[in-house]
Parts: sequence; C-alpha cells; structure tokens
Amino acid sequence: MSSPRRPVALPSSEYERIFAILESCSRSATLDSFKFQLMESLHRYYRCPNTTFWTGHTFSSAFSDPKPVTTGRTTGAALDEYQERWHTKDVFATPQSQALLRRHPAINARQLRNLDSGPSEYLTGFLYRNHLRSASLMHLDLSHGAHALVGLFDSEEQTPDSQGIYALGLLARQLSLLARALPTTRLRSWREGLTARQIEVVELIADGSTNEEVAAILTLSLDTVKKYASRIFALLSVRNRAELVKLVLAEELSLNQQESSREFAPLPIPESRSDAIEGRLL
Repeated sequence: MSSPRRPVALPSSEYERIFAILESCSRSATLDSFKFQLMESLHRYYRCPNTTFWTGHTFSSAFSDPKPVTTGRTTGAALDEYQERWHTKDVFATPQSQALLRRHPAINARQLRNLDSGPSEYLTGFLYRNHLRSASLMHLDLSHGAHALVGLFDSEEQTPDSQGIYALGLLARQLSLLARALPTTRLRSWREGLTARQIEVVELIADGSTNEEVAAILTLSLDTVKKYASRIFALLSVRNRAELVKLVLAEELSLNQQESSREFAPLPIPESRSDAIEGRLL
C-alpha cells in the first residue's frame, strides 16, 4: 500500500482559485451543468482554454466516451481524430497513469516514464502536432461508481510545477464530493454499437464462459469466436476479458443503484406541509 502524499505548502492565491472554482461548480444541479460550469471556471481561473471532460462506467471506458465536453484546440477535427485513432493510445490510459491517479487525483504527462510506443506516438503524433504542448489530468468520482476524466492542455508548454499538480489534486478531491451528489445522465451502454451476435458473445464471456464454451453454445468455430472477441475488445476499448467483464458488471451495478435510489426515494412533502415545516425552522 502506497504512503499518502505529503502536504505541499501552497500560496493563498492558489487556495483562492480553488475556492472560486468550487463555489462556481456548487451551483450545478445536474452533471451536464457541472461539466460546463467546470470548463468555464478552468478557463477563467486557470487561463486554460483547451479542456476535456470524459465520463464512463469504468476508468478505461471513459476514454471512449462518445459525447465528451471539449473546448479550444480539443474540439472539431482534433476530437474526431482522437476518437477514431488515438483514444486507445492516450498517455493517460496507461496502467502507470492509473496507478499515479490512485495516489493523487491529478497528474501531468511529464510524470510518466518509459512509455510504450503507443502513448509516445500519441504525444508526438497527436498532442504536439495539434499544438498541445502540456497535458494534465484530473480524475473525479461520479455517482454510482462512474468515473470522470478532466483534461487540461496548454499550447505554450506551461507545465504545472509540483505545487500546481498538488493544487489540482486538492481541487479534484473536492470536485468529486460535489459530483457524487449530482444525478448523472445516462452513460453510454456497452451494447450500443454492437451487433446482436456480438452482444451474445459479451454476455457469455461475462458469465464466465471460455472461448470453447462460447463456440459450443453459439454453434460457431473457435476461430470465429476469437475474431468476435478481438473485434469486441477494439470496439469497447478494453484490453482483455477481465476489463470486458468489469465494464459489464459496472454497468449492471450502476443500473441497480439507480433503480434502488428510485425505489426508496422520499415521498414529496405537500406544499402546505412544507410551508409549515419551513415556518418552524425560521
């Protein structure tokens, strides 16, 4: 188990910036409103015009969010290219990045070492080519166990120092507290974009069936099942069967929690009764 990160002394101006963003985001009543309020606040208080907000049932699936909120140089053609070619190679999608974010919910790409060819190519072939010279990420917890990834990209290569990353981590923790209390819009289901046969294969894998068992149940050859599995992994941006099962179970858990919250939601207080209660509290 990793030791907790030591506190870093921050100037009062950094705390004022954090409090201003939190105050602004605290006015949000929905996750959609929260996203746009946070983007606007990052522009205003961090002077960061290039931002992204991705959500997913799991950390890995957030990178394939079909409808992220993006601003500045991360919009338009750059977003289309990212979703088509680069989301599986994102430098922040690596196990190293995820491990760092578990210890502190904000990191900069410069903290990552010994990158494989995919993430290295992502930096030079996508970010730098689009004049995004510095990349930082905040990880937020959402309701029902979902995840949000907030990217901050600088065109002038003004990489945050240790104080800046520590401050972003403090901000991320407090933003998570706000975001977990907000009702989420429906996240993209893993079923969307898959054929009926592919969905059958996923459900059997999630039930613990081996490739051989899937082949026998669906009357397919083993090679065909393996091809189905490879195609499904690519479409859902998962690397193996374990991540696929996690994605399916995360969605089931989220749906069960939402159903449970609706089932046990408190009954609305009649207006006259509400006025009486409010009057006694005044």
